[in-house]
Amino acid sequence: MPFNISNITEYDATLLNLLTQNLPDMLWIKDLDGIYIYANKAICDGLLMAKDIKEPIGKGDVFFALREREAHKDKPDWHTFGELCFNSDQEVIDNNKPMKFEEYGNVKGKLLYLEVNKAPYYDKDGNIIGTVGSGRDITELKLTQIKLEKSEYELEEINKNLEQRVIEEVEKTKQIQEQLSKSEKMAAMGEMIGNIAHQWRQPLSVISTASTGMIMQKEFNSLSDEDLIKNCEVINDNAQYLSKTIDDFSKFIKGDKSASDFNLKNDTDSFLKLVDSTIKNHHLDVVLSLNEDINVHGYPNELIQCFINIFNNAKDALIENNEENDRYIFISQEIIDNHVIIKFKDNAGGIPEDIINKIFEPYFTTKHQSQGTGLGLHMTYNLIVDGMSGTIEAHNINYEYNGKEYTGAEFTISLPMS
Repeated sequence: MPFNISNITEYDATLLNLLTQNLPDMLWIKDLDGIYIYANKAICDGLLMAKDIKEPIGKGDVFFALREREAHKDKPDWHTFGELCFNSDQEVIDNNKPMKFEEYGNVKGKLLYLEVNKAPYYDKDGNIIGTVGSGRDITELKLTQIKLEKSEYELEEINKNLEQRVIEEVEKTKQIQEQLSKSEKMAAMGEMIGNIAHQWRQPLSVISTASTGMIMQKEFNSLSDEDLIKNCEVINDNAQYLSKTIDDFSKFIKGDKSASDFNLKNDTDSFLKLVDSTIKNHHLDVVLSLNEDINVHGYPNELIQCFINIFNNAKDALIENNEENDRYIFISQEIIDNHVIIKFKDNAGGIPEDIINKIFEPYFTTKHQSQGTGLGLHMTYNLIVDGMSGTIEAHNINYEYNGKEYTGAEFTISLPMS
């Protein structure tokens, strides 16, 4: 005998209503012809636009879809739900098993995505007499997924464009290489490319971490709008930095640049954002003593590059020489005799005395990056001295912190006040 809602007892009906009518998910029962036997309030209000829960009984989806379209003839996109979806009820009946679907379309002029679960319904003899189903609104999640996919595509395009710009800018540096050294032109070119790649490694790592993190959050249905926006902002900030690094580097080596007044604290905060994941990944303890009211005249992005070069040398030395729980980098800023004094200090044991006076030379190299040598520090020297009329020096220092004695390298930058 086919199922009829009237066959259940009054107690069963009361329990069914209690369980289903106040749920946010859509619930329904249909016979083999797709005619509603039961529908809860959520599907009546959110999909069918039925007057009450009794109206769907004896009718199918087409009845309500045609009624909505007829009532809004001037709005062709008012109700399109199900137009592009196959007959999932029949699919469940044919396969004789529970199945999951994603169905979508416009309802009341707005896009609706449903995660639909359906299963066969049997009589007491085991014959299929209909289907039961539930629908959950996943519109917000789906739109977030679409935005994420778009962001991933845009990120791929950004990376392609940046790679092309690297190639173009490297080609333009051949004349600069001749000024540095005619005899070692190609070797210096390789060093310069390596330095740019070293500066890019951290921002690219942040971009990769943020994008893969969003993918994992989406897979576990834990990606909130706030996290999406925050991660997209992180990706955009780092992508902008990558692009600006090439622009500023090109302008510097050409001598085509414009200086400006900028706040040193804000510039330092931008630098710290770019190396934040490196600090965390390598268990570095950065101790800050900053002044919010110091303004400098010069090139803010180039100063960030200098900070990154000095920071990376300290970081490499700490990784090689110190345990994870004992890695310090101290950054201080103060005004002395109308000059801004910026200091970077670590506890990595110091730079060997036989090379400390050579670390700013353009062709001085060593097998150990942790000793703070190479073209990166030479470029830092040029940016500070030639670009901002300042000075930079390095020396080893013994000091006490939290009751313990440490030895490390200290880089001191002096810049004239703006």
